Amino acid sequence: MGILDDITLGRYVPGDSPMHRLDPRLKLAGLPVFVVAAFACSAWFQLAVLAAWALLLVLLSGVRPDIWWRGLWVMRWLFLFTLLLHVALSPGRTLAGLAWLSYDGLLQGLMVCSRLALAVVFSSMLTLTTSVEALACALRFILAPLRRFGLAVDSLVWQLQLVLRFLPALREDAAGLLQESRERGEDVAAGTLVERARLLRRFLAPLLFRLADRADAMAEDVVAGRAGPGIDTDFCPQFGFGGRETIMLSAGLGVLAAVYCGWI
Repeated sequence: MGILDDITLGRYVPGDSPMHRLDPRLKLAGLPVFVVAAFACSAWFQLAVLAAWALLLVLLSGVRPDIWWRGLWVMRWLFLFTLLLHVALSPGRTLAGLAWLSYDGLLQGLMVCSRLALAVVFSSMLTLTTSVEALACALRFILAPLRRFGLAVDSLVWQLQLVLRFLPALREDAAGLLQESRERGEDVAAGTLVERARLLRRFLAPLLFRLADRADAMAEDVVAGRAGPGIDTDFCPQFGFGGRETIMLSAGLGVLAAVYCGWI
């Protein structure tokens, strides 16, 4: 699997799980709250509560465990760099008797990495279980009151759909170029760092040209009124706030209350 297959942010996996069927308006409004809560945590108890909630949502999502694991593994260098920075630069008690290593920095670094991992899981949950159309319609519903202040909500949602539809095209073109390079015996994941940088430099220009061609074609479709299926600003009638949403909302508020108790 290439790195493009591992990134979960912005990727949608079709399914019929409880999280897929959950009202997109609740997911769009609620999941970012848990991302903020993850970064606001200052104690391991709070992180443990959020981690248990994240694990429950992962199980309810029906998304294969390897997809979640690869989504975190692809960010391993960010986690490692963050951890090393805290160990080397944070003041506090020494680690293993070495003055240039901080035990307090190690604990703080592990907490920061845990926050980042939880933020990735909650953010990925939104896109992995919600289609572009559902996200756009949910956003239109949430922003609807701003029409009174002159905000062109329908136009904004329509443009958002175009942008979100462009992301899979980016992934598709990049994956195609990577496959072509492998067929020529060139692999950006192999070789020395300098060799990989040279291959990526040659890989970047064709990708930009392909994206420019796609953007031109999309602009022509927009001008001709052929924006494509699903580009619709009408409110999605399948949305509904029922028993499933009530249970998830109550459970989510309970988790936030438990985490908030740790902030006091």
